[in-house]
Amino acid sequence: MLPPKDLKTVMLVCKLWKGMVDDPKLWTWSVLSVKTRLDLQKLQIHRLQLIQYIRVCPSGSDHTWIQSEDLMNLFQAVVDIPSITMLYGIESYNLGSVEPSLLGRVLGKLDVLKPLHCSNLSTAQFEHLFTAIAQKESPMKELIVVCFSLTELSPTLFSSAVSNVKELKLSFCSEEQMLALLQEIVETEKPLSKLDLSCCRMNNIDPDLVGKALNKLEAVRFALCRHGWVSHELVTATLRGVLEDESKLKKLMLNDVSSSFASGLDEELLRQAAKKINLKILIKN
Repeated sequence: MLPPKDLKTVMLVCKLWKGMVDDPKLWTWSVLSVKTRLDLQKLQIHRLQLIQYIRVCPSGSDHTWIQSEDLMNLFQAVVDIPSITMLYGIESYNLGSVEPSLLGRVLGKLDVLKPLHCSNLSTAQFEHLFTAIAQKESPMKELIVVCFSLTELSPTLFSSAVSNVKELKLSFCSEEQMLALLQEIVETEKPLSKLDLSCCRMNNIDPDLVGKALNKLEAVRFALCRHGWVSHELVTATLRGVLEDESKLKKLMLNDVSSSFASGLDEELLRQAAKKINLKILIKN
């Protein structure tokens, strides 16, 4: 197979050669940049019907052009090309005008989804999106969620969706959301293997449940620990779980830990856990 540069050159030689390399299977590597309204028409080109990646200009840039109607046309075009799994830059747009089911169908099929807390989504839109993620047969590779925009979302729907991903980054989760997620991890087999938590309310949740759930994962990171959202009891329960034979945890990181918090952890337990996993505690005063 010709490299991308040579394929582009062949396209320009003559109509005969152009027809020879017009097979969509030869152009799956293409990243279609959408900078103007006219660029949407490129999605009708035959050779681009198997592309996986679209890049839209970030909202607020000099090339901002997308209006409500354009967003609808873009999303419909993505639906019509099932192979698309990445939509770079879409998280910077106000998506409040997109019909909820259409938004769910498009964003729910992506491999990576960045925070949408600035996208002005309604509860109905979030419900359609999280339903699509929860029902996705091939789990999302990475999902980043800032939860203060999800206060009206059912904890059950929330947990079933965010656990159906391989790598999850959560910030500002409520206690109900965290409890539902931890129970989902313990009670069902999910693809989730890496979990990054920041400022999530967990201190009133049973430490044993936390420890059991986190030890079913491969990697866990607690960020911004100096803000007090992680207790000694939660860390201790997790470390004790590491020592159990059935633990799957390979890496545990605590970031921005105060020296006083670190000194309150059981040194012997830390030593034993560090023999089994990659354990890092980063102290910041």
